[in-house]
Amino acid sequence: MQTVGLIHTLEQCLNRMQTVGLIHTLEQCLNRMQTVGLIHTLEQCLNRMQTVGLIHTLEQCLNRMQTVGLIHTLEQCLNPLRMQTVGLIHTLEQCLNRMQTVGLIHTLEQCLNRMQTMGLIHTLEQCLNRMQTVGLIHTLEQCLNRMQTVGLIHTLEQCLNPLRSVLSF
Repeated sequence: MQTVGLIHTLEQCLNRMQTVGLIHTLEQCLNRMQTVGLIHTLEQCLNRMQTVGLIHTLEQCLNRMQTVGLIHTLEQCLNPLRMQTVGLIHTLEQCLNRMQTVGLIHTLEQCLNRMQTMGLIHTLEQCLNRMQTVGLIHTLEQCLNRMQTVGLIHTLEQCLNPLRSVLSF
């Protein structure tokens, strides 16, 4: 994540993760699963949105994915153990909605800032690192590969919301 201002677009987020060696791109990660025919890929979702207008924030992407029923919660994916323990499982959409009552959210930075005040996460990178420290995953790609190996991923929703799958590991 950027030191000043976390991120503004999904592209910046992916670029940062590539820099620190977490994943190369989410597209590559999803493409690996696509080769075994399990999901359609987030790229297709993004492409659909681009036909009607450019995606400028992760909020727009997640709003679109929620509309078509692909995901429910980013937080559960990023930190399932902590979310389960403290009972603070929400969705990024719910976080966005809460902030919209006091002002519009235009970037993931604002959402992450809100979650930081709630003690949830600071940055996506830190969230992935936190999961690494508790021995869950080392990268998002490894998380996807792990779920793929045990045959639990059938949809992008399951990929992004592995809370129940974590309980099976």
